[in-house]
Amino acid sequence: MTVCGITAEYNPFHTGHLHHIAETRRSLGENAVIVCVMSGNFVQRGDFAVLDKYARAEMAVRCGADLVVELPLAAALSSAEGFAKGAVQTLHALGCGMVSFGAETADADLLLQAAELLNSLPMEGESGSPHLSYAARRQEELAKVHKQAAALLDNPNNTLAVEYCRFLLPLGMRPLAVLRQGAAHDARAPHSGFASASLLRTHLRDGDFAFCAPFLPPAARAVWKKAADCGEAPVALPEDTLLALLRTALYQGRLRTGSADGFDERLRKAVYTAHSFSDAVEKARTRRFPAARVRRALLRAVLGVEADAPVSPAYLRVLALGVRGRAALRQAALPVIVKPATEKRLPANLQAALCRDAFADDLFALALPDPERRIGGGHFRKTPFCLR
Repeated sequence: MTVCGITAEYNPFHTGHLHHIAETRRSLGENAVIVCVMSGNFVQRGDFAVLDKYARAEMAVRCGADLVVELPLAAALSSAEGFAKGAVQTLHALGCGMVSFGAETADADLLLQAAELLNSLPMEGESGSPHLSYAARRQEELAKVHKQAAALLDNPNNTLAVEYCRFLLPLGMRPLAVLRQGAAHDARAPHSGFASASLLRTHLRDGDFAFCAPFLPPAARAVWKKAADCGEAPVALPEDTLLALLRTALYQGRLRTGSADGFDERLRKAVYTAHSFSDAVEKARTRRFPAARVRRALLRAVLGVEADAPVSPAYLRVLALGVRGRAALRQAALPVIVKPATEKRLPANLQAALCRDAFADDLFALALPDPERRIGGGHFRKTPFCLR
């Protein structure tokens, strides 16, 4: 049985994602099992997802995926390196021998070469130009030994592809690079029948579903419409709640990342003087500290994700599955959670992380448009979508 993994956020699931799944299945054959590991209610940009994780996972399974499991929260709110490590290790625990990803280049050999070089370079983020971000300094170091490999990192999906390859290598897994089509990452206009997820999120949050509809597969449109009709979409940041939780973390001494570059002090000052979560982000961001890094750090503080929290999975939370997805679950190397109500029967050493997951879901509920759906405990009431 060929089991191939895909890492995604599906925020929201659009025609580009549909193309990626279709191309992966075309490359591997109709009998291949496609397993997705997906960010939950919080995403790598340091933001609330535009739609609940179960609904987004349902979109994926209705559009061709066989199984969707949740990426660990610490990985979802990490840099590209931590995000990729958590994703690859989750897919490995599900028996995936291959990982498929979209990239601006489909040259898997060059991506692997860049990954090998990054793994060999002794980069701890302290060398290079001090005014640059950590990611930019890594690219600077890589350019000293291989300019073509370093040029890959000019594009965000290539950057993630290289990170996936870094963690695939020691696990004996293979990459499958699918050339991205249409609109570029963060493009502000559609192109060739595709639109970027960021553009779609902007229109969805503005209530402009008509603009988005052509770029969402029919099954995804139906899931979105159902969620919107039920008062579950689109979500909006609970700015005051987040700032209150950040001030609590500040006064309790929990607003720290362990960074030695002045980042923590900048975060603390921003939170102390801000009038909202978004204002704190604006006050803390610089060229060296990009907004995404700031947002991730602030959300990690809100959610109690420590700086040294492991990104590797300790359990596998199922969000949606089809018939073939059940076969992949049978070979899982970690505890599998299908119904959250069973979590209390898992080992004691997992309970703190499970409680954090429940809190994260309750915080996400505060962003829902329907006040009646903001009550606590939703984590234990929701179950995976099953495609029969």
